[in-house]
Amino acid sequence: MAKRDYYDVLGVKRSATEAEIKKAYRKLARKHHPDVNPGDKAAEERFKEISQANEVLSDPDKRKQYDAVGHAAFEGGGAGAGQGGWQDFNRGAGGNPFGAGFDFSSVFGDLFGQEAGGRPGPRRGADLEYEMEIDFREAVVGAEKEISYRRASSCEACGGLGYRPGTGGGSCSQCAGTGRVKSQRGPIALQQPCPRCRGTGRLPGTPCPTCGGRGATPHAERLRVRIPPGVDTGSRVRVGGKGEAGSDGAPAGDLYIQVHVRPDPKMRRQGDDVVTTVGVPLLDALLGGSVTVPTFGDPVRMKIPSGTQNGQRFRLKGKGVPGRGDLYAEIQVDLPKTLDPEVRQVLEGLKGRL
Repeated sequence: MAKRDYYDVLGVKRSATEAEIKKAYRKLARKHHPDVNPGDKAAEERFKEISQANEVLSDPDKRKQYDAVGHAAFEGGGAGAGQGGWQDFNRGAGGNPFGAGFDFSSVFGDLFGQEAGGRPGPRRGADLEYEMEIDFREAVVGAEKEISYRRASSCEACGGLGYRPGTGGGSCSQCAGTGRVKSQRGPIALQQPCPRCRGTGRLPGTPCPTCGGRGATPHAERLRVRIPPGVDTGSRVRVGGKGEAGSDGAPAGDLYIQVHVRPDPKMRRQGDDVVTTVGVPLLDALLGGSVTVPTFGDPVRMKIPSGTQNGQRFRLKGKGVPGRGDLYAEIQVDLPKTLDPEVRQVLEGLKGRL
């Protein structure tokens, strides 16, 4: 029987990206996996076909060969034949289409998100997210903030194992302490978490009365976190190990601080630079003078040259995001709302001369 086109097998276009091919493969492999369809020969053959198509299309070099000449690239004397490549996979050792002793556990775990065929072993805790609003100045120069939130942390009474100290905990005899057992299903060798110890390699004991065997207890956490200089709205600050507790003694997840920056009426960010608006009296703009510019440290007295224009910028080097940016003073010429009659008369006399 002629082989089907590999793109048709996976149900993707010939222009499909690597990510699209992987997604299609995972979806079909879940459906036709032999462990999901025990005794179904049609499903097993379909799974072999899907695996072969993925083997070629997920490899850039093999995919180029296939696009050029089709299945002939991997048959007879074609490219890749007899070189430990596709021919070996297709035929396998001893007539096994997956190869002798092929260990399918890694593929199954990738498809189903857990260890093959059994209950999950120790798992890292879930990550948590905390939303924080900070001032513009704190976002630029950094800050230390105290937060309160709830999380499940490892039970102190049992050390996160879920059973009373002194009960259980010995090496599991079924898996010899490895946490994994092997089984054979036809041509496929499976490796899965030990059902007796749930993949921990240790025998559980009497459930811990403090956590009810869960290995974790919820509580309110107070924490001081450091917000680094230069964050902006949308930045995420990671605090390692402060998420939910892991299972069976596995590490805790992380806490992510989602930052929101309150706008400032006189300052704005441009990358690592900061622009601040500085008001200058009309006569100082015309004749020259000086003005005090607020910075993130001590204020700076800055000279204003004569003829300074509205909107003109002056650079203060190194006064923006610490170690990375500058501060730009943007001039806003302050015009008087009313004029003294004598001042008005003088200005009238200067018309056409300025």
